[in-house]
Amino acid sequence: MKKTAFLSALIVAGAAFAAPTLAYVAHAPVAISLQEEQIQIKPDDLPTPVKQTITSDESLKEYPVSEAWQNKCVEGKITYRVSFDNGTADKLWKAYDPEGKEITE
Repeated sequence: MKKTAFLSALIVAGAAFAAPTLAYVAHAPVAISLQEEQIQIKPDDLPTPVKQTITSDESLKEYPVSEAWQNKCVEGKITYRVSFDNGTADKLWKAYDPEGKEITE
């Protein structure tokens, strides 16, 4: 009788430990970084409409172009950022679209 009671208790205890337990698994949020591609180009490589806009702008006549960047957004839109050396530590920056229109932010 003791053996039967002991075996029954052992089976019940074994079944309790063998029962599947559900564990909560927390998933960390995934961050997707969308960045634009930025490439430094020579000022001579700017599109002709951009160069024409720069040369026709009276306020920029005295400032030489010091650097130029081509930015390609995630959507595929291309813009150009141009730096002008205005004689100060903070350069003058302007942005243009491929048709030469100035982009004001």
